[in-house]
Amino acid sequence: MVTDQQVRRLFAMQHEHEHLYQASDAAGMSSKTARKYLKSRQLPSQSRVEHIWKTRRDSFKEDWDWIEQHLKESDGSLEGRELFEALQRLYPCKYQDGQLRTLQRRVKVWKALYRHRKHFTPRTTCPANGAVRTLQL
Repeated sequence: MVTDQQVRRLFAMQHEHEHLYQASDAAGMSSKTARKYLKSRQLPSQSRVEHIWKTRRDSFKEDWDWIEQHLKESDGSLEGRELFEALQRLYPCKYQDGQLRTLQRRVKVWKALYRHRKHFTPRTTCPANGAVRTLQL
């Protein structure tokens, strides 16, 4: 990996040296890497692509409705391990022990997004008589 500092040094050194290999050596990178950054005129931090795609299929996709139903019923108090063990009992050869951490991550995200979200009806108190009235939304 080449740092932004190395590429900045390369940009500064390219005019001080006659050959590319000399400037790339001074900057601490290979000639091929130096050529790439000189051609693009971008720093490494500017040329990185964010990794947003999935590398594996979601193994809990088929059963996520069941998992989510149990999380809602327990008001988010169930842990990923408990759900995983229940899934392993329901589907004996479908889930391997190595998939536990994946489910724990998914449950953690679900809890962060939905655990404390409850349906509520806003009320106001009428200042004239103190009566409580429900707002119609």
